[in-house]
Order: sequence, then C-alpha cells, then structure tokens
Amino acid sequence: MSLKPKIPGSEYIKPLSTGCLETRDIPAVCLRIESARQRVAIPYALLLLVELSEDRTQCEIAFATHKVIVRGHDLQYVYVAVSEGQARQIRAENPAKFLEGDAYYGPIIAGIQIEPLDESERARR
Repeated sequence: MSLKPKIPGSEYIKPLSTGCLETRDIPAVCLRIESARQRVAIPYALLLLVELSEDRTQCEIAFATHKVIVRGHDLQYVYVAVSEGQARQIRAENPAKFLEGDAYYGPIIAGIQIEPLDESERARR
C-alpha cells in the first residue's frame, strides 16, 4: 500500500479555523465569553435560551444573570455548540483579518455585547 502523492499547493487549500469558537466533546461547565471590553465565564446551569436570527448573523444567549448578543457571520455554529453545551469559549475577532476568498470554517464573530441583568430583570426570568 502506497501513500497518495502530495499535490503541490494543496496545503493552502485547507480551510482555516476562525478561532472565534472553541468546543469540546464533553459538556463544559462554563461558557467563557470574550469581547473587546469584557471577559466573563457563566455557568451553563444558568442558561435559559439560545436564539439564532434567520439570516444567521445574530445569536442571543440568555442566562439567568446576563444577556449576551453575538453578531457576525455563520453563527449557526455558535447556536449549535452553545445549545448542546459544547462551547468552551466564544470571542470576537476583527473581521478584517479574514480576507474575502479565504477558505475558513466556523463562525466569524465581529462583536459581542454582554449585559448583566439587574435584580428586577432577574426576578422576571
């Protein structure tokens, strides 16, 4: 049995990870969320809702203590990973670093808004 010959230049065809989403096979205890201004780790036990917009450019993640709004492209990956408890970390990246025509896999997260809920909002949830 022989190895297939390597096609010159094929190493550049492989899609690159965007680095915006880290997952693991077993459920994570907390979801780490990293924006330009904040870093928080929120236990999955507080997760109430994960909602994806129809055009897959916005994902809302509602916890008992925080509301997180993720904006970007191909956010169905974030939606599935968070809803299955497999996302370890989501973070925003500068979308300009992904050139048009580059092959990549995963979401591109352009912005994350993390809003802690006050006591009256927590009581309503």
